Amino acid sequence: MKEIFTVSRARVASSDRDTLRREILSHTGSDNEVASILRSLERLGSDRSIGYFEMTPVVPKRVAPGAPTTLWSVRAVRA
Repeated sequence: MKEIFTVSRARVASSDRDTLRREILSHTGSDNEVASILRSLERLGSDRSIGYFEMTPVVPKRVAPGAPTTLWSVRAVRA
């Protein structure tokens, strides 16, 4: 099972997109999930009250053939 990981809002704001993409990919192992997480970070990232983002792996109850076996939930944690 994949593990929970966090990224600070300051890091999201200051990192170049390629560095952030590689970091997230090292945790998820999936380009599709990286794209999904980055979209969530873009939507939430401008709120200065956020201290960090927590990415949590979620195993779907039912998985269709060819669908990812792990999805990621993104939660903004206020400072």
